[in-house]
Amino acid sequence: MSKQLITSPQALTASFVDLGVEQQLTQYTRIAIWLNVDINDSLNVRFRALGKLAENDTNEFSLPIKTVTSTQVTIEEEFVELGVDADQLIIFEVLTNGLVPFVQFQVSAGTVGASPGEIDEAFVTFSDH
Repeated sequence: MSKQLITSPQALTASFVDLGVEQQLTQYTRIAIWLNVDINDSLNVRFRALGKLAENDTNEFSLPIKTVTSTQVTIEEEFVELGVDADQLIIFEVLTNGLVPFVQFQVSAGTVGASPGEIDEAFVTFSDH
């Protein structure tokens, strides 16, 4: 099943902002977001997914990245940053293992630029396996 996430292009900002509405995942184990990125003058476009316990919950939980060294485990917020500053079509997948009931996608740019980049289209697909 696929679903349109935004109905018009969304401009990139220097702060993370919501990309469409939160998605309910109670019957799914993973979600993928399909993005059409128009980079313009922006650099370092970033995407992330935040977990929520309930619909319209104001508490948004960062999905973690664990970095393991010989002396410690560091946990940081997870986001995906595009490695190439160019227009692209990209799919970003989030595995929830059925443990995260709602997900809110967000987008930002490290540098917005004189002509801000934008997300021209965004769709989501769901899977239960």
